[in-house]
Amino acid sequence: MSLVEKLMKELESKPEEAKKLMEKMAELYPEFSFSSQVRKLVEQMSLMAEEQTKIWQEIKAIKEEQTKIWQEIKAIKEEQTKIWQEIKAMLEVIRNLQAQQSRLEKRMDRIYEGLSASIMYAFGELSRYAGMTFEEFVRKFLTDRMRRNKEIPADRELKPAVIEGEEIDAFLEDPLIVAEITAHAKSPEEIEKLLRKAEKVRKAYGKEPRKILVVQTAEKDVAKELKRIAEREDVELIVGKIL
Repeated sequence: MSLVEKLMKELESKPEEAKKLMEKMAELYPEFSFSSQVRKLVEQMSLMAEEQTKIWQEIKAIKEEQTKIWQEIKAIKEEQTKIWQEIKAMLEVIRNLQAQQSRLEKRMDRIYEGLSASIMYAFGELSRYAGMTFEEFVRKFLTDRMRRNKEIPADRELKPAVIEGEEIDAFLEDPLIVAEITAHAKSPEEIEKLLRKAEKVRKAYGKEPRKILVVQTAEKDVAKELKRIAEREDVELIVGKIL
């Protein structure tokens, strides 16, 4: 048994002496007294409590800041939602306006095409009395219309020409234009003639010409077939009157 163990056993058997010994040690070494130890423990716990309070205050401040940030984010999201809703509404208005514009343009195109066709037919009839052939009248009519629309320069006009052995009713080199003109279309052959001549011109000039077919009168079935082929072959078709 060690000396310390013997001493502890001795003190346990003599509690009064042990108490006196503890009191004596407290007098000699106050820092080792029970009250001193308790006081230190209380002080440490107080410091820990203060530190814990500070930590909780910091956590509370962080949570409050987080709450503010989330509120700001929520407000931003709400504002973004409003903005996107406004943009969506504006886009819808623009789409509606574009659709209306497209419908109006198509309507104007139909009116213009119908008016052009009617004028073509009426003046074609009158040209007989003015000593002018229908072909001559159409060339002048198309030339004037294209000049007004800035499609050809003011100093150029459509003229008859022979390209690669093919007689072309109305032709312009720059911009490249090929037009076939007929008083009456008995069959879709008239548009086939135009396509054949346009192919000769394309090979001669190395580029695709603008193709125009002008018909003064045509039977209903023929006009329908001409329109179908014209849409497929990118041909501008003007029919003065459908019989």
